[in-house]
Order: sequence, then C-alpha cells, then structure tokens
Amino acid sequence: MHQPSLGTLAVVLRRSTLPRLAALALPVAMLAASSGCTAAVSVGVSLVGKAVDTADVNEHKKVVLGKEPAVADERFGERLDVLRDVNGDRTWLVYPAQNDPLGKDHYVVEVANEKIVAFTRAEKNSDPKRDIPRALIIANKVKGRTPAECETKLEMGKPLLTVRSDFTGLLSQVYDARHFKDLGSPDYCILRYDEQELCKEVEFLGIGASTKKEPLSNRATET
Repeated sequence: MHQPSLGTLAVVLRRSTLPRLAALALPVAMLAASSGCTAAVSVGVSLVGKAVDTADVNEHKKVVLGKEPAVADERFGERLDVLRDVNGDRTWLVYPAQNDPLGKDHYVVEVANEKIVAFTRAEKNSDPKRDIPRALIIANKVKGRTPAECETKLEMGKPLLTVRSDFTGLLSQVYDARHFKDLGSPDYCILRYDEQELCKEVEFLGIGASTKKEPLSNRATET
C-alpha cells in the first residue's frame, strides 16, 4: 500500500486546517476590536459620572449616532464642556440632560473622526460610604503633585485616559483601580489638576455601579 510522503501530508493538513483557523480568527479579531472601543467609551464617560439607563437614551442614540457633532448641538443645546483626549483624536461633548430637575445628569457624546460614535447619560453621584473614603486616602498621596509624580505614587500603572477641557484648559486623568488590592472593589480613580497641573482633587467611581439594567462596558456603542 502506498504511503503518502511527509510533504504530501503537510499540504493536506494546511488545506484542511487553514480555512478553519481563518474562520475562527475573524470573530476573535472582531471581538478584540470591539472590546477596545468599548473600553475607550467607558473610560471617557467616567470623567462625567456613572452611566445610567433611562428611557430617553435609546431614543437619542437613534438620532445622533453616526452624525456630525452639530446634530448633538441642535438636539441638546449649549455644551457644558468639551473633553479632548491628549493622546488621541477622541472628544467627549457634555450637555445638560433633559428631565433632570436636580441637575445631576449629563449627556455625554463621544466624537471620533468628526462623527458621533457613542451616546450615554451619566449621573454625578458618589457613594459616601465607598467612593469618598477611598478618594480621601489616595488624595493624601497625590494632592499637590504633578501627573508624573501621581503615577509613581498611585502604583496603578499608566493612566487609561488623559483629557484636557476646552472650557477650562485643565487636565484630568483616569486610572484603572480595579486590581488595586487595598480597594477590594472595581473602581476608576480620577485625578483632576489645577492651572499649574498639580493634583487638586481625587474621585473614585465604581464601574457600572449605578447602571440600572446593564454593566457599563455593555452600554458602549461599538465603532
């Protein structure tokens, strides 16, 4: 009986396995890409507050996603702030939320390549028993320090996001505190700086803590 050569077997294996590997690689690549976009959107929203689910969110998304920023201006009115990624091309436009008599909610519109890629409603609301005590502990380490000094003192790695406000010119940074052993819960650590770029304020935000239906990472619109 004729035995196929090693070279013939190699060709057969390549022909039979490569299409399967390619088929598997495509969804994996798509998943990785969407995860990257989701993370960026979530981090940007954290600078304004915790994402919340309200009836108006999906309605507004249908109108503004994929459109130019002027569409958001027309729909939501005057901008309260514009936050620009210092190391990238994304911006977050902040507007007052509708039907919010206490003024705690804001609409956050993310823009990339001059198109709206995400829309979120964010609530400014810290947990006095959890977020505030953590912020006070970290503030003792970093208050009055430069961004580079804060990074060293925090021991949380590089900041996930650094933005500058168009309205105030001030710098803000978001750190991933989810694996910081002394905290024991998933958090973003937010540092805000003064005109001399010295840390003046520390905030903690529980990731997805105030969403009513979905975790924060699932609320992002993939690009």
